[in-house]
Amino acid sequence: MTETLDCDDEAYRLSVYMAGHAITAYLLGQQITSIIMLPRPPMMLAEKAFASHNWDSFIETLENRVLELFGGQTAEEMICGHSSCCSGDISRIDEITRILEALYGEDDYDSEEILFDLEDKTQEMFADQQVHDAILPVAEFFFEHEEAGEMEIDGKAVTRIIEQYVPAPEKKKQGILELLKLA
Repeated sequence: MTETLDCDDEAYRLSVYMAGHAITAYLLGQQITSIIMLPRPPMMLAEKAFASHNWDSFIETLENRVLELFGGQTAEEMICGHSSCCSGDISRIDEITRILEALYGEDDYDSEEILFDLEDKTQEMFADQQVHDAILPVAEFFFEHEEAGEMEIDGKAVTRIIEQYVPAPEKKKQGILELLKLA
């Protein structure tokens, strides 16, 4: 990795942040279609269509979005010591967890608890040493593209760089009963 890269460089900090988003999406088994070097999670296939047309699929998509948003902050905190790049994500996280609270319909599980539970889950994902070690090379990959003026990075290229450091997540094997929500 280039020695001149550091967290004081705004473009590098954004690259670290985006690496966290991308790695989280990868760990969730999402198909990344592209990364746009702006402070937001990657574009994924799940945004185009739900796995199935039901509320559970919608809830899972919202939970994954929160995890991805936390992924950027988690990576930035791990590499740079604190999160400052894209602090607007917390308001997005708050909004989504309020929606999740309404969708869950559980009176004793409020949006703040949902937020903290999903944040904990994200931190658990990054506690794995392979995941932690992937942040810098993925960030460097993004930074090189940013420096070359490439604002959009192909999702397949992103997945290939992550796969060099983190084993592919287990794919959920679902039988017809699970798909139909009968099991």
